[in-house]
Amino acid sequence: MKLTAALINRVMTVCMVLGIMLLILGVCLAVFTNISVTMGADGVLLIALIIGIGLLLLIPSKIYLTLLFFQKGSK
Repeated sequence: MKLTAALINRVMTVCMVLGIMLLILGVCLAVFTNISVTMGADGVLLIALIIGIGLLLLIPSKIYLTLLFFQKGSK
């Protein structure tokens, strides 16, 4: 399987969408549930891990897609 530009773009887009969804899930868990109260430190850790994984997926893909957009704009 060759890594073409279209495949890399699709993978990065999927990573970005998944990262945004995990961020939204983490914020919703923190705001709308009592997980941090009922589970204590484990609940806070769970919410922090979900938000952290979302950020890890979101930031590199966003940087790559932004650089690709600027490259296409300069041509």
